[in-house]
Formats: sequence, structure tokens, C-alpha cells
Amino acid sequence: ETSWFLVKPEDALAAYARLLRWWAPRVDLVAPGDLARLESRHIDDSLKARKIVVSAPAGAALDAGSGAGFPGVPLAIVDPGRSWRLLEPRAKRAAFLDEVVRELDLNAEVVRTTTQRAATDPSLAGAHAVVTARALAPPSVAFELVAPLVSPGGLRIVWVGSDSEIPLDA
Repeated sequence: ETSWFLVKPEDALAAYARLLRWWAPRVDLVAPGDLARLESRHIDDSLKARKIVVSAPAGAALDAGSGAGFPGVPLAIVDPGRSWRLLEPRAKRAAFLDEVVRELDLNAEVVRTTTQRAATDPSLAGAHAVVTARALAPPSVAFELVAPLVSPGGLRIVWVGSDSEIPLDA
């Protein structure tokens, strides 16, 4: 059996891309036009937070609204020592994420709930050193949605587009 510490991150990222390409047409994970540029548009974009995540305080991380696994899966691959929660309320996408976690032997679990419900769950609220959100909601909304999930001193990492407004308290 292969374990995460025996697999090079680039091999695991390639395996993730293969799984995405196989599942995407069946589960509507990414736009069909994005499959040709999956690595640059989604995986590489997710990895832009790598240095921040790796330097974050010790503790669990959570990817809010994980969907196809961006950015949580690529970040879990490159930071295997940190446990990740992939938060996804939709059954088919959660099933895909379960398969990815199993196939890649990630230090992660899939939690099938919304960000709003997670914020009221005592086992999730305030329990994460890092919380990420990419395409969850407009940046200012996403920034506030994930706030209850971050532990004191933890980080909220929200992706913003070039024309997006950065929240004032970011």
C-alpha cells in the first residue's frame, strides 16, 4: 500500500488531475473548458497559498466549500503533516472528494456540511489554524463566512479576482 510520505507531491498532484479529469464530466466538478488548463487554472492557483499555509501555526486546516477540492486537495498534498477537512455539502462532490482522499491517502477528511452549519458545530467552530476559501462566495462574504471556523491566531485565506474588492479587515 502506498502512503503519502512515499509519494512525491508532483506525482500525487498528477494523480489528482487524472481523477479530476475522469470524474469531472460525471459530477460537474469544473467547467468543460477548464479541463485542458486544469493544472494552470486550478491546481497551480491553489498552490499560490502554499508558503502561507506551510508557515501557518500548527493545527488542522479546513477548505470551505471544497467542491472539486480546490484549494484544499493540492495544499493537503504539499503539506501532508497538517490534517485537512474538506467541507462540501453536495453529495456527489463529497463522494468525489472521499475517493480522492482514499486514492491519494491524504491526511484529510470530507465533512458534508455547509460553512454556515460548520460555524455552529462545536467540533468545527474555532478549530482550525488555517481556513481557505476559493470561489465560495464574493471575497468579503467568504472572509466573514469562514471567520468562525478559525482558531485564535489562525489564518483566513480567501482567493480574490483581479477586479474583486479586498475586505477591509483582511
